Amino acid sequence: MDDTGRNNFNIWKIQMMALLRKEGSNHAIDEKYPDNTTDFDKEKIEGDVLSVIQPSLAPNVLCEVSTSTEETAKELWKRLEGLYQDRSVTIRMLLQRRLHTFKMDSSTLLQDHLDVFNKLVIDLQTAGIKKDEETLACALLFSLTSKYRDIENSMMYSKEPITLEQVRQTLNSCDVQMHFDGNIGDETSGLFVRGSTSQQGRSKSKYRSMFRVNKKNVECWGCHKKGHFE
Repeated sequence: MDDTGRNNFNIWKIQMMALLRKEGSNHAIDEKYPDNTTDFDKEKIEGDVLSVIQPSLAPNVLCEVSTSTEETAKELWKRLEGLYQDRSVTIRMLLQRRLHTFKMDSSTLLQDHLDVFNKLVIDLQTAGIKKDEETLACALLFSLTSKYRDIENSMMYSKEPITLEQVRQTLNSCDVQMHFDGNIGDETSGLFVRGSTSQQGRSKSKYRSMFRVNKKNVECWGCHKKGHFE
């Protein structure tokens, strides 16, 4: 068992106890041996249990919990429980702090933000931290940038309780709509520019045609004769 697997300690403990019971050596953990167990049998069982537990630990964990060559299986087991219980409390606090301070960066894509949040929710569940749907939904909503403020406001004043899945679906739909509107906007903008250029060309032609006057009817401002310009 690696030190990084602290969150899986309970699983390891259950599996280890199942193995020890199968071998009939689980009494070494609580030291509640049957009355007819001899000292020789106890010593053998102790050795068997230690030979099973110690190799299953990572070297750094073994160095931390194993303090003597004369230790009993029960002592080793208790130190393991204390080690991972203490670390579990720290991890739980850190995960809860991360949930309540989780914020979206303005340069982060929505899907990437949702992936990180989903991983955080899984970590909370693995650590045994239970959060109701509304708490998680609000945490996700309040972590968003101002671009999604309208969604936050609409759900905040909703008469129905919100769920995490509902927020996820709404955000995904909103993200698709934003991308769609953005692409349509770009295409429309291009058409508008092309149309404007074309329209401007027609306008200029029309403008020039309006001033195509017949010189025969034009009076020169200098000599006041018709038919030419000064």
